[in-house]
Amino acid sequence: MERKIDTKAIVGYLQRYAILLLCTTLLGISGAYIWVTQMAVPMYQASSDILVKPQKLVEGDIKLDANTNNRLISTYTGILKSNHIIDKVKADLNLTDKSETLAQKLTIKNENDSQIISVSYTADSPEKAIQFVNTTVSTMQKEVGNLIEDNTIVILSKAVEGNIVSPNKNMSLATGALIGLMIGAIIMFIHAFTNVTIRDEADIQEVTVIPVLGEVEKW
Repeated sequence: MERKIDTKAIVGYLQRYAILLLCTTLLGISGAYIWVTQMAVPMYQASSDILVKPQKLVEGDIKLDANTNNRLISTYTGILKSNHIIDKVKADLNLTDKSETLAQKLTIKNENDSQIISVSYTADSPEKAIQFVNTTVSTMQKEVGNLIEDNTIVILSKAVEGNIVSPNKNMSLATGALIGLMIGAIIMFIHAFTNVTIRDEADIQEVTVIPVLGEVEKW
């Protein structure tokens, strides 16, 4: 038989299945907590800032040309993630990862078209992140003179600490709670739509026009 679900009925179902929804939500939170604390591998990120100095456009005088220096910053960004730099960093640190894998973990940012480039690296330990990013910017500073006529790289700050970037505990717990609640809601609606048991007068009136003459109380 067909069952029509209205707002009043939904509220009733929520009250009836409140314990189920609470249990699945708690199970979702518990699962997320176990994953965050016991299973997930923490990832750390360390950052270093470098300054791209204006190129000498006129001998004995430094002039800032926005287009020229924007191109220079784009060039340096490409050099930082190139195999030329990554391979030298690999050799210095005796790393076995592929250059492509290491480059994917390297993040280059240039905020608001400034002359400062932020170089960040993500690893499974703060020490590895700090060591890689510092070695990368140092290698960049040494090698850029061989690639570009004027060495215009200045290291503003080296990485001194690695901050954990994943997993996000609060976000994971919230996601676990949401998933648990959704599972409980799915179970609730499946049961509501497939359960044809007649429990009260309203259920009888949905399937027949015969009036109810009375009720027999349960002793």
